[in-house]
Amino acid sequence: MTGQAAYESAIRETDAGVSIRFAAPLISTPGQHWEAVDQVAYPGLGRRSVGLLGLLHYLWESARLVAWSAQWRWRNWAMVSKALAGPRSDITIGRFSAEDVVYVVPPYRAEVAEANLMAFDTFMGSLDVDSNRIRRGFILGELKAVHLSTYGVRYQLAQQTRRRQVFVSDQLEARLHSSFRSAFSLAASEAGGRRIVLLYVERSAGGFARAVDAAVMLTNSDYVPADSSYEVRMADALKAAGRSFVKPLAFDAAAGDAVTSVVFPDFVLTDEVTPTYVEVWGLPGREEYERRKAEKLAHYTRSAARLIEWTVTGPMPSLEWER
Repeated sequence: MTGQAAYESAIRETDAGVSIRFAAPLISTPGQHWEAVDQVAYPGLGRRSVGLLGLLHYLWESARLVAWSAQWRWRNWAMVSKALAGPRSDITIGRFSAEDVVYVVPPYRAEVAEANLMAFDTFMGSLDVDSNRIRRGFILGELKAVHLSTYGVRYQLAQQTRRRQVFVSDQLEARLHSSFRSAFSLAASEAGGRRIVLLYVERSAGGFARAVDAAVMLTNSDYVPADSSYEVRMADALKAAGRSFVKPLAFDAAAGDAVTSVVFPDFVLTDEVTPTYVEVWGLPGREEYERRKAEKLAHYTRSAARLIEWTVTGPMPSLEWER
């Protein structure tokens, strides 16, 4: 039900709160070479430490934004930012409070626009420790637009003034498009998907937010995560059918983890006595995909689980309750 199970010492939950060991340093030297937060640069990532996608998934899961209830009509960014505020108060990343190092873009309202701008500037100012050290941090928001700049691109975040954008190098922009193809795809945009970004940033010499690395998560319009444009459509169809459900998140460890790679469901319906699993089969005909599909189907058969399947080359199945 969650990729967090793959982490051993990276995420520690106690009565006093949650301690997360992030893979990369939050204190750096000015001019230090930028490195991707990946398995090559940080071999412990995925079990002994948490990467950017794992951190984003943990924050989303802790805020229960992976869940949707049939009683809800919609979810907007104001609800998302409020939900994220609770978990951050109990989390430390490294030795820093998540409230201090994770800036969640607040919802835009004209009467607080200047206050929000000042809050962002205060956060960026906190990253400039002294002449010998820079404190890196995180910016969490929805990617609204990408604009060209002199040395790369600028990420404009929804709810935030265009005067405060995040600078991204051409190399990082290319890597993000490669690593998060579904989120940046035309199909995802056409399906009404949103792109949530967790930017690992530092303050440039000119005082601007500069991304060292980032993770991108696709969601539907109600901010329910999805791994593809087809899952965006399925999440919307489940909502339209009046279903309550959860989207399990795989964290960093998904690719090589036996549980998440074999029996991890796309969605789980939570409004029936026995949980019902939903699988979206999106790559029919590919040998490796068909092998994994057969393994998952065998698992569901052994556990006598109720399964709703949608092969994307065919029509959407019935999503009504089973009486």
